[in-house]
Amino acid sequence: MRREGGWQNLLRRSGVFIGVFLVASMAVQAQAALRVVSPPDGVWVSQSKLFLAGTAPAAAGSVKISGVSGGGKIKIQAGGVFGTAISLDRGMNTIRLEAGAEKLQVKVFYTPDARKKAPPKGFKRFYVHSKPGELNCQECHRFRKGVYDFKRLVPARSNCTTKCHQDKGKAKYVHGPVGAGICISCHSPHGTVNPSFVPREGGDLCTICHQGRKEEFEQNVIHSPVEEGCSDCHNPHESPNRYQLKGEGGSVSSLCFTCHEEGIFMKENKHGPVEEGDCIACHRPHSSANASLLIATPEGGALCFECHEDRKEDFTMEYLHAPAEEDCAECHDPHSAKAEYMLKESGGALCAMCHEDYNPEIYEAINNAKTKHPPVSDGECVKCHRPHSSSYASLLNESMESLCLSCHADLSDIIAESKNRHGPVQTGDCAACHNVHGSEYAKLLARFYPLNFYSEYDVKKYDLCFGCHNKDIAKTRNTETLTNFRDGSRNLHFLHVNMKKGRTCTACHDAHASNQAKHIRYEVPFGAWSYPINITKTATGGSCVVGCHAPKKYDRKKPVISSRR
Repeated sequence: MRREGGWQNLLRRSGVFIGVFLVASMAVQAQAALRVVSPPDGVWVSQSKLFLAGTAPAAAGSVKISGVSGGGKIKIQAGGVFGTAISLDRGMNTIRLEAGAEKLQVKVFYTPDARKKAPPKGFKRFYVHSKPGELNCQECHRFRKGVYDFKRLVPARSNCTTKCHQDKGKAKYVHGPVGAGICISCHSPHGTVNPSFVPREGGDLCTICHQGRKEEFEQNVIHSPVEEGCSDCHNPHESPNRYQLKGEGGSVSSLCFTCHEEGIFMKENKHGPVEEGDCIACHRPHSSANASLLIATPEGGALCFECHEDRKEDFTMEYLHAPAEEDCAECHDPHSAKAEYMLKESGGALCAMCHEDYNPEIYEAINNAKTKHPPVSDGECVKCHRPHSSSYASLLNESMESLCLSCHADLSDIIAESKNRHGPVQTGDCAACHNVHGSEYAKLLARFYPLNFYSEYDVKKYDLCFGCHNKDIAKTRNTETLTNFRDGSRNLHFLHVNMKKGRTCTACHDAHASNQAKHIRYEVPFGAWSYPINITKTATGGSCVVGCHAPKKYDRKKPVISSRR
């Protein structure tokens, strides 16, 4: 049965929890020595009443205490322990103790206000429980065969939460020792040099019990509150939040917002964990091997794949977008954003963040384009490009041919029905003739070409065609080698192009595809009319039937036209 007025009385009258006080120096083998456990030598206190406790040789019978009020002869209890309440005078107090032949003195400085009366240099602040009462050693220290084992404690249940601290232990999440009423698991009834009379500072106090979590605090990147102490984030007694986290609202984020700017989490489109207030879905709260305390490295999307494993296939194609390979946060804000999918910018503005520097020629074409490609001008880059990875170069959604023809359906039908295709069309390289992002020329052409039916010849006008074809074919009147479209040696290309009303290339040729040889068009467009073209080839020439003129024949061996002109 516990004696009324023992250490429970001290706890009952307290305003603070008290608990463990480990006295490694008080080993069993040293019990015979005269020593003071509390208060230690060379400390200062802010209250005058203390409970002096210590050990002494049992054979001495009593300890004589002088120099303070409340001293005198104090009987040594079984096991060689003693204790008594004392009162200090302001200023320096020298407590003298004698037990048989042994003598000891302890200096304690008392000042209610250290700003007005500063303690001597080198004296440490000693925190003790207010209104001290008698302590009973056997309530906390194991006592067997007349000997105390001060290395091991037997925490006794206290009545702190039923007397003085009635507000504790009633929250949703309660710290184990508080729920069990074993306050001395964390607080020392003797007092300590640490505030709230806890025997260890910061996380060292918590890892006495939470040893299994110690490795969580030892990785490369450490959360700054962890370095300062667990109680910056955790309430050591109780909390409405899991893990006894501080904060309000029942979410982890309510704690995080006490330090981290809340605004970055409050934009229109929020990441799921942010929406739920579950910051530790992505961040480790104590320490991590990764920057920003992330649970996994952001490189290659490893962090995001912790949840978004279903999207992993999007990143495994032959051509990988550099930001997707490096870190999803290059394009996505991991917390919240104004743009959909938590993109840092919407539409083409996002792509421009990097590509204006990496591909200045493309943005020069876009910004200066007289002819605009609607997906580009509308900022819809993803209509043509995949954002993460692709099986096609330039991260195209499909092959260039399939992609272009998915919108240009009429042209798709013509190409599908034709057996003769222009070289770039045959290879699916639409960009050989068209600038797909924007152009200063009509039809998004990469170089100048006249769109009218008639045009006076100038080599610059055919810059598009002559980018691949020999330009001499249009400026050489007679040739035996440049072309087979000739009458004798007379170059019939020269004839058509260099007439007073010269015909442009597309008057006769389809730039994409045709069922006739040499990509001769099915028909010649002329104003509101469209005249069919019918070319018949022979071994040495051929004939042309078209609405532009009467049927004509030509022959490389036996000139027909040349003989008449």
